Amino acid sequence: MSLIMYADVSSPECYLASRRTDALSAAQVRVDWRAVEQAPRLPVAGERLSDTGRETLADRLDAVDRLLLDHETLPRLLPQFRPNTLASVSALAEVYDSAVADDVRRLLFSLYWQDGLDVGSPEVLRRPLAGAILRSGSPGDALLESGYAVTMNRGPVTVEAYRRVRAWRTEWAALGNLELPVVLTGGATLSGPDALRRLGKEVAYAQADVEPSLPDPRRYPPVADRPPGGWVSETGGRWRRTYRTTGAR
Repeated sequence: MSLIMYADVSSPECYLASRRTDALSAAQVRVDWRAVEQAPRLPVAGERLSDTGRETLADRLDAVDRLLLDHETLPRLLPQFRPNTLASVSALAEVYDSAVADDVRRLLFSLYWQDGLDVGSPEVLRRPLAGAILRSGSPGDALLESGYAVTMNRGPVTVEAYRRVRAWRTEWAALGNLELPVVLTGGATLSGPDALRRLGKEVAYAQADVEPSLPDPRRYPPVADRPPGGWVSETGGRWRRTYRTTGAR
């Protein structure tokens, strides 16, 4: 059964949904992940959480922990700020339905919940996402040449992805902007903890490994020729050391 999911990277509930999506995907259960902004009116740079805000977030994480399955974990640190997630939505829209969609989703959640990085910043996202974008097989020259899927104003690079972002936002609004994550399955619409419980049942039904062994989402595609020096100086990746040690240009 295919599941449709609406979620936001900055939500702890959606973080668990992403982990369960990894388990289901590894078990060959398709999850149609559609990214939306939970708080689109946040400042471009996001906002630093107050003491009260951090306490509230900690309480939400504790509540999510109580929903964990046997042997399931949710590795994280407590974020100090809340990002504006348009850039993350844009990146996910660019790779939607590609071979790297799961890698990009998993990486975005890891960058925020485990590394504490600002996933709303195009500059922060550029280097970590480059390998996955270059592996995406995108027909867009801008993506394949630069490995970059987010513009400096945090929007997607291609028109198709821009339309996808708008469609996802409209679909979620039509559902009543329900608490995230939202799962659509078998004619039912579930949100928040109910959605997480349903995902847990799907994991159990599929007999999926709750902690699957997954490849590094940052890996670069195999290449025969050196990339241009200008690309290396901006993006880096595994070529940076080669250029520094050989003096290649």
